[in-house]
Amino acid sequence: MNALQDSLIELIRRTSAEIPDDVQKAILDSLEREKKGTIAESAMKIIDRNIALAKQKSQPICQDTGSILFYVDGPVAMDQIAFEDAGCLAVKKATKKGYLRQNSVDSLTGVNDGTNVGPGSPTFHFHQHRPEEISVRLVLKGGGCENVGAQYSLPNEKLNANRDLGGCRKVILDAVLQAQGKGCGPGILGVCIGGDRATGYEFSKRQFL
Repeated sequence: MNALQDSLIELIRRTSAEIPDDVQKAILDSLEREKKGTIAESAMKIIDRNIALAKQKSQPICQDTGSILFYVDGPVAMDQIAFEDAGCLAVKKATKKGYLRQNSVDSLTGVNDGTNVGPGSPTFHFHQHRPEEISVRLVLKGGGCENVGAQYSLPNEKLNANRDLGGCRKVILDAVLQAQGKGCGPGILGVCIGGDRATGYEFSKRQFL
């Protein structure tokens, strides 16, 4: 159990402090395309420097380390309760080490106990698979991007969006338009088309993996 806990703490550290190579490459490519001397270029340069410093110092890339979402694929016999216990302890220790900000607040009382552990935090999504090993992925979704998430029903008369791919494109672009200036840039979209309301949001989050 200690080995699992240590592995989860390291996963939290790396997720908080390091950007995946493909995402960093996309950011650098965007920087190259920006016009020289613009505010946009300056902002992208700051983001690039921040990425390097966060990795070097093992400190969070963003001051809002957000919702803690574990995606766990495991064999049929895996003890999910024991895993959750290890995960919650790992979150507490990672918070104490400074890998996570103390930003989880009790929704009803407004109390922040400084651990990031409580009702709804962290969240675990368990899925069974045939292999014997356990695979764990983590998303730290900040409030800025979480709160500009949007869901639409088609057809949408206001946007003249029909129940087809053209209609999907219109509502996706409208979601981006409504979110501008509210979430932290650069913006990366996770999109799900179809499903019920709850699974639609869940699958759109999974796109970030």
